[in-house]
Amino acid sequence: MGHHLIVDGYNLARSGALFLSEDPAGPEGREELSGYAMAKRFRLTVVFDGRGAEGSHRSRQSFKGGTAVFSSRAESADDVIRDLSRGAPAGTIVVTSDRGLGGTLRGRDATVVYCEEFAGRLAAFQMEETKGPVGEETDEGRRRGKKGEGQKKKKRERARNRLLRNL
Repeated sequence: MGHHLIVDGYNLARSGALFLSEDPAGPEGREELSGYAMAKRFRLTVVFDGRGAEGSHRSRQSFKGGTAVFSSRAESADDVIRDLSRGAPAGTIVVTSDRGLGGTLRGRDATVVYCEEFAGRLAAFQMEETKGPVGEETDEGRRRGKKGEGQKKKKRERARNRLLRNL
């Protein structure tokens, strides 16, 4: 498998990115994400908020194409995502709409993708799966013309774009 994809499940569902008829932690949402992750060769972990749960420990549930992690009563899904990304290798991608969490992960090797951007990629993937390739992708990062210090994107942004090409 390739890189690790960590998704904040409830944030993605609440952002309107996934149109689900049932619970976001249910099989419908997981199937969409696992199909995407398997096609893109990502290791998928979907994290859900388990506050109010009966157990006092995190619980894991395997499903085809990934793992669902439910936080314990005492912690939030954001805490679980921080823990997962703490020891994660370079190239780990975290999908969330929480700006506070995104800010803390930027200093680590994790790349943060906001739910709206990921939703667009997921929708394009689903469209491509049903109707075939849409067309040629454009190279947004490449410029035709003069080069120089003012024309080049920052190193961190170039590295992020290089990683997200596979997403």
